[in-house]
Order: sequence, then structure tokens, then C-alpha cells
Amino acid sequence: MHFRRLAALALGAWLGGSMILMSFTARNAGAVDQLIRAPAKEAVGFMVKLPEPDLRMLLDYHGSEVNRGMRRNWELVQFGLGALVLLGLFFGSGGRRYTIALCLLMLVSVAFLHWFLAPEIAKVARSVDFVPAGTPSLARDRLRSLESGYTTTEALNVGFGFLMAWGLLKSGRRRRHEPEID
Repeated sequence: MHFRRLAALALGAWLGGSMILMSFTARNAGAVDQLIRAPAKEAVGFMVKLPEPDLRMLLDYHGSEVNRGMRRNWELVQFGLGALVLLGLFFGSGGRRYTIALCLLMLVSVAFLHWFLAPEIAKVARSVDFVPAGTPSLARDRLRSLESGYTTTEALNVGFGFLMAWGLLKSGRRRRHEPEID
């Protein structure tokens, strides 16, 4: 069986999914302004029933909940993909130890995000979701720093994943150029 190929496929899905999620969450954060500036014709009738600050708060809340749900689900998927990568690296012949260490580091960081950072973000975010935007809030500042930490950890995970992919490619090239011994 081609365990290294399984590891490479799962790693590609892991990296691709992480980059897509980062793109979606960034897009959701900026979508509220665009939606308020240029709403669909059908939505205008509903949108005029709420004052703009209340509408903005409601849409921000919805976008935040969507982002939190996507992140929570993606964290669970990452555990499965990480296990596949780890198994592929462990059982694949010629595996390098640092690729296994990078995979373990990525899994540990996903566990940190899932069990520590994401619940704290959800708790703090729900306390400030309906606080008006102009109102000073220490909780909002804390939320921004927690979300920055989450994004930074995800970006580091992607970087570790690219290092792991480089290690897989490098060891694959080395194996192809070695002469066979009969």
C-alpha cells in the first residue's frame, strides 16, 4: 500500500481546507458592509424595518455564528485528516522523523484551538455580539486578541503543513534516485 501517497493526499486536503476556511471567515467578516450598501431588492423590505445600527449588529452576529460553526466543524475534520497523515507517515517506508513531529505539532495546535481557544472565543463573543459598535468594551478588545491568536495559530499550522509537504517531496525524490540493490 502507498502510505506516503495517502499521507500526501490527506495533507493536501488539510492544507487546502485550512486556506479555504481562512478565506471564507475573512470574507464573512467584511460581507456585512457590502450587504448593507447594496442589498438585494427582495431584502430591502425587510431591512428597512430595523434601524441600520440594529441591522448591522444582527448581521454581524449572524456572520460571527457562521464563522464559529465553520471553525468548529473544520477542527473536527482536521483531527481525522491529521490522523490519516500521521498513519501514512508512520507506516510509509522512508518516513522522516521531522515530518511525523510536524504532524504531531499540527494536531496539538488543532487540539489547543478546539478545546481551549475556540470555546473562549465563543464565550467572549456572545457577551459582546449585541454591544453597539461605538461603545468601548474590554471584552471586544479581548475578542480581537483571541481571534488574532486563532488566525495566527491556523497560519502557523499551514506553514508547518507546507514544511511537511516539502519533506515528503524531498524524501520521495531521494528514493527515486537511489539505485536498486538486488
